[in-house]
Amino acid sequence: MAKFTVRVELHGVGHDSEKYTQLHAEMEKREFSRTISFGKTTYELPTAEYSIGGTYTIDQVLGRAKAAALAVMKSESLFSVLITQTEVDRMAHNLKAKK
Repeated sequence: MAKFTVRVELHGVGHDSEKYTQLHAEMEKREFSRTISFGKTTYELPTAEYSIGGTYTIDQVLGRAKAAALAVMKSESLFSVLITQTEVDRMAHNLKAKK
């Protein structure tokens, strides 16, 4: 099963903006998570990063992320998306444990 880490950057918008709150909701509608689990502990991802896993292709993940960002920003020129796909475990350091 593929795992994807997705970063969506909204241009000209602060990370504490209402636009990011809207983006989080749109990404959640499309099955993205703002958390990642290692063992029994779940951690919060950095701002504007999301995780999704499954039988998706990287093109499908990009399409979902772009659709979420377009729902918020209304133009593809107003955001950037970066996707990393892996079939192996991911690692992290110093992420905040979810309460």
